[in-house]
Amino acid sequence: MGFGLNAGWAIEGAVGSLHKVDATYLSPHVNMAARMEAASRQFGVSILMTDNFFELMSSEAQACCRKIDVVTVKGSAVPVSIYTYDTYQNQTFVTHKLTAFFDSQNLMADNYSTAVWNVDNEVVRLRRLAVPGFRKAFQEGLSSYLEGNWRQAVVRLERANSIMEAANPNGDGPSKTLLNYMQGQDLICPRDWQGFRPLTSK
Repeated sequence: MGFGLNAGWAIEGAVGSLHKVDATYLSPHVNMAARMEAASRQFGVSILMTDNFFELMSSEAQACCRKIDVVTVKGSAVPVSIYTYDTYQNQTFVTHKLTAFFDSQNLMADNYSTAVWNVDNEVVRLRRLAVPGFRKAFQEGLSSYLEGNWRQAVVRLERANSIMEAANPNGDGPSKTLLNYMQGQDLICPRDWQGFRPLTSK
């Protein structure tokens, strides 16, 4: 399951018939969120967010996220930086009694602090595979990719994927997505490369 996150305005309206009416939300921002949700499968991540959403987050939350590409979507020529929050799903968490769990979550919401990103055991555990060495290798690879130095980008992204594979046989989805894209271009950066590409998945 993937989640697409974007921020912006929307118009709420009712659609349906005399027998069934549902609320719907219309705007290019809603459409962008839907495209992010669909693209999360392409990148192999659980959460995919736009720069509009990322910029609304606290600095503590931003530090836990990872920029993974710059893309344009169908119907827009404006490049969008996209981010993910690394979540390792294939692990076992402590089982909570529902009543106690909801009580603790409500208490946490009432007393929210940005420190939760670094002190909540389950939040931290979700991203436990995104170790500093992996994040550094990926960031260097992404920078080389965006700058058009694709041969260097391949070396760095392959290293990032190898670090992830050591802990998770599936490797890193964003690294593999960028590697596949560059390999599909025979590792030759287009002459008109401007640091972004069209998103091929709606």
